[in-house]
Amino acid sequence: MSMKQERFPCRKPASQPPPLRGDLVDGWPTPTYVLARVCPPRKFYENLGGGTLGKVSDRNFSDVVSEKWAAWPDFGYSLAPLPYPGADGNFYLIAMFNKPDTDHFARVRNLKEDPLIESARVSMAVDKDPSLEKTLQWYRWPLHWLHAEERERERAERERESFDAAAK
Repeated sequence: MSMKQERFPCRKPASQPPPLRGDLVDGWPTPTYVLARVCPPRKFYENLGGGTLGKVSDRNFSDVVSEKWAAWPDFGYSLAPLPYPGADGNFYLIAMFNKPDTDHFARVRNLKEDPLIESARVSMAVDKDPSLEKTLQWYRWPLHWLHAEERERERAERERESFDAAAK
């Protein structure tokens, strides 16, 4: 049985960059994707801790990331990393978008040493938690699909529980 392949899946491996935003694929414009790592909020705040702004919380996390980003003068503000709180309760630590100004095809070929990806890694303290590297993927933006995915997961769990109860 073959599964239907989505034209624009919600997730893609980091090594398989999507086309540029707006490029036509089978007559459809490519949506925006972000290259991001996923991190639980508590871990994100712990990793970011220190610096001149003191304790990190939901009120100042973007200021802390901006402060760390300031150490990378080679890039303009439009390329700054973005910590995005997702609907699933996790932070999506966005390193770049599939926009023409990021040259994401060339950057992804050199994930380990690319200065833009490295600047996002350091600015969002990913370098303090190597386990976050395995969460690096392309995610379709905006992340509205997280709501639907969470509802589907909950529905499947309810079905599994009712099946287990009926089997007893």
